[in-house]
Amino acid sequence: MSTQAVTDFLEKVSEDQTLQSELVQALKSDNDREAVTQLGNGRGYEFTSEELWAEIQKRQAEFEQKRSAGELELSDEELEAVAGGEVLIVTMILTGAAAFAITVAAGATSKW
Repeated sequence: MSTQAVTDFLEKVSEDQTLQSELVQALKSDNDREAVTQLGNGRGYEFTSEELWAEIQKRQAEFEQKRSAGELELSDEELEAVAGGEVLIVTMILTGAAAFAITVAAGATSKW
């Protein structure tokens, strides 16, 4: 069990739409932290709910630091891609903290 397993799991979530859907469903359960842990464990990523929570808190702190520093703005290339109708938004959002964006989006209903 390790935080590396959590990182690997969250990275996989960022790449796998089916897993993203399963994550959304897990986050709707009464004990969402345990449901997400079971989802990860079931996919071969061995970590505890405490390790998951520690990684989520770490990523939230990193996100807040970047947001406060104004580092979350889109580059000119990214703005052009969006303006041109290209579907690159997921790639832009997930850069650096791959699954963090998914967790933040789902965090609005999270009970953690």
